[in-house]
Amino acid sequence: MVLVVVAGICICLASGFVENPPEASVIGHRYYGWPLVWRITKTLLPEEYRYFELFIDCLIWIVVALIVMLLAKKLMRKRKSGRINNRNQKQ
Repeated sequence: MVLVVVAGICICLASGFVENPPEASVIGHRYYGWPLVWRITKTLLPEEYRYFELFIDCLIWIVVALIVMLLAKKLMRKRKSGRINNRNQKQ
């Protein structure tokens, strides 16, 4: 479970390098973060971080990582039980 949280946070922070421009924006501003914009760079001004959006973005990626982990566990169990059934049929 800790690995899922760490993976979700890492993916969230990595999304801060993905540009995500809105349809209408201020000229000279660049928007980063996916699916929510949480980092904004402005020409000749310091970067702006939206911490609430960053938190929600981390939660989204943690849920995605949890779903992937659960699906992987389910597939591994199916695969393992399939191997056991095949061995029993051969004997």
